[in-house]
Amino acid sequence: MSPETLRVAIVQDAPTPRDLAANLARAQSLVEETAADLIVLPELFLTGYQTERLDELALTPKDPRLIPLAAACRAAGRALLTGFVAPLGDGFSDAYLAIDRDGAIREPIHKTHLFGSERAAFRAGDALSPITLCGTRIGVINCFEIEFPEVARTLALRGAEVLVAGSANMHPYTLDHRIAAQSRALENRLALAYANRVGAESGHDFCGGSCAVSPDGALLGELDDRESGTITVTVPLRRETGGPTDMLAQRRPELYA
Repeated sequence: MSPETLRVAIVQDAPTPRDLAANLARAQSLVEETAADLIVLPELFLTGYQTERLDELALTPKDPRLIPLAAACRAAGRALLTGFVAPLGDGFSDAYLAIDRDGAIREPIHKTHLFGSERAAFRAGDALSPITLCGTRIGVINCFEIEFPEVARTLALRGAEVLVAGSANMHPYTLDHRIAAQSRALENRLALAYANRVGAESGHDFCGGSCAVSPDGALLGELDDRESGTITVTVPLRRETGGPTDMLAQRRPELYA
């Protein structure tokens, strides 16, 4: 049986550009030190926001450099979601690495909607499905995907019990993601954890604003636009059904095709 709540740590931080060893060590220390069921790090955290020479940065789930991180998850009994670069076809994807609390490394979750110049650097994924971590069906949303209601709605319809979004959102798009995070939670009646990065890299000034949102769209906690930090919240799982605000139950798909 799935749990009723999930303790989530939302980490806002700035990775070291192109330094896999440093960022893996940082992720490992967070797993070891952060009291939560699930730790969420920003988009492309293991590499920095890089779009060139991706062959130097890409990791597969079987890469030996991930062994200490997986072992830390197993020893602490904590799951991890962190952005990284993964091989995809004859190219690379902007992806999420998922490690369960027993240290099992899942298949990468490939970003399906690419923003701006990302389309020239990455291949887009072609699947939307919740992933199971901590015995919970989690809908993972990667940055630009949060601006598409269809992504979160599809994950909700396919059984997600909570939404987790990681991002490398930058100025001047702060408001876009603030509105989107609260909207995606509210319209699906699911809690949402949003981890954005800070700092400057590759010509971008990243805007932070990481937050936790309740199923009714209310902010449970929020960080500023500059400083590294962590929000740890206990969020409810399983969408409440019934009543006039149960939008999923009142959909009319025959009108939407």
